[in-house]
Order: sequence, then structure tokens, then C-alpha cells
Amino acid sequence: MSTKEIDKTYLSINNAEERGFIHRDYIAHCFRWSHVIKFMQQKHRFKDAYVLDLGCGKEVPLLKTMYTSKMAPYSYIGCDYNQIEVTDCIRKAMDKCYNAELNSHYDISEDLDSNINAEATIVTSFEVFEHMTPGKLIKLLRKMKDNLSHNADIFISTPNFNGSAAANHHNEMTQEFLSELFEAFGFTIEEKFGTFASQKDYMNELRKDGYENLFNRLAEYYDSNCLAVIFAPLYAEYSRNVMWHLKVNNELATSANIAMVITKHFANQQDSEGWKRIIGEI
Repeated sequence: MSTKEIDKTYLSINNAEERGFIHRDYIAHCFRWSHVIKFMQQKHRFKDAYVLDLGCGKEVPLLKTMYTSKMAPYSYIGCDYNQIEVTDCIRKAMDKCYNAELNSHYDISEDLDSNINAEATIVTSFEVFEHMTPGKLIKLLRKMKDNLSHNADIFISTPNFNGSAAANHHNEMTQEFLSELFEAFGFTIEEKFGTFASQKDYMNELRKDGYENLFNRLAEYYDSNCLAVIFAPLYAEYSRNVMWHLKVNNELATSANIAMVITKHFANQQDSEGWKRIIGEI
């Protein structure tokens, strides 16, 4: 495992295409972006939106997806630890916004500006938490709780740890742990969806819900990559990756409550020693 506090790995569409087909991981990425696009289209939220994209990626895919969807938010601010590759498409997308800003080599757990946070109405952080050490993540959650407006809609996706974590991930968390951690920090969970799942994990639930015939019909056409993402939103608890929709609430985030949640769960985490070390620092 890397000794660095933030892992810089990212998923590229170019790398995905080199395989000859788009793997479920990247399909799930696309649907995460389109989920936020759909939310912003409702009630024309995008027109007045201040988008804060934490871990926006070297290729800034959310901004490009908004641009190709003919959607220009009032403000877009993207931050990433990597060097962002500003292509012609990205420049055109930025030009459509009243205000647009890209920040490379940006540590979101340390560098976030409170004024930027307070203005944000749409906050996204997709596939970022697992690349941060527990200490970095705790700092980020504190900043989000303390600075984000109660009006902000926050969308986060991260793996649901099932006993086997990717080698390039510092920190995968179970859904139960992350749910309790969000609540301890003073976030309300509005919704959660699976983004991709293994068929063996959700098949029993699918049968209980009477969807087996639908699954079999779709399986006549779609391969396992597509089926992994089609049914995952229905079964977040059985999915390998979860999308969270959060809001900041009025509950006080106390160090005692946060430490209690971490103490309860850390033994089941991939990086349990990392979580154990920070309990005394909270």
C-alpha cells in the first residue's frame, strides 16, 4: 500500500476504451454523473447552481457531461490532487459558466476555502474517500459539516467494503460504518443507491422482489457489466459501491460521538490501524 496520505489513481475513459469494452466501473461512473445531471435538470436547478466538485478528476468528466447535456451552471469549481488536463472541450465548458475555476494539486482536506463551501449548492465527491487516509477523511468531513450551507445537496460515492479492497485504496468502509459516521458528523442521509453490484450478492433479494423474470429477459441481451449497474440502485446494501445524497443538518458533531462510531467499527475496516490511530486525535 502507498505510504502517501492521498492516492492519485484515477479512472480514465481512454484506458477504459483500450480494453475494447467499457467495464462496469466506468459505466457506473457515467451513471453517477448522469444522476447529478438529472437532479440539476429538475426545477432547472442548474441555472443558479454553484457546483463544487471535490476530486473532479484529471479529465473533469462531470463538467464535460454538463456541457454535452447543454447545461451550464452559474458557477463550477473543480478541485483535484492531480494535474487537471485542460482540453478544448473543458475550456468550452468553462466558458459557458458565469464563473468557472479548476484547481490542480489541491488537497481538499486542507485547502478548501470556507467562502467557496458556503456558496456551494451542489457538492460532488465521486470515488475520492477511498483514496484518502482516515485522518485526511476526518478533516474533510469536518470542513464539509462546518462550512457547507444547509441548502447544499451533497453527492458522494465510494466503495462498500466487503472484505476485499482494491490495492490502490487507502480506505474502504462498510456501508454501515459510513452511514453512522455521516450521521455522527451531522449529515442527514436523503437517499442512497448502489452504483454497481455482483449478481451473486443481490440475486436472492431480486427474487424476493419478483424481478427474476425481468433479470432473465435483460440477460438475454446485456452482459454482466451492464447487469451489474442496472439493478444495483435497488440494492445499495448489497452493492460494491454506493452513491449517497446528503444534507447538512443542525445536529452538533461532537468528537465523542465520532470517536464512538470509529471505535465500534474500526476492527472491520481494511485500514483498521489507521482508524485506531486517529481516535485519540479527534
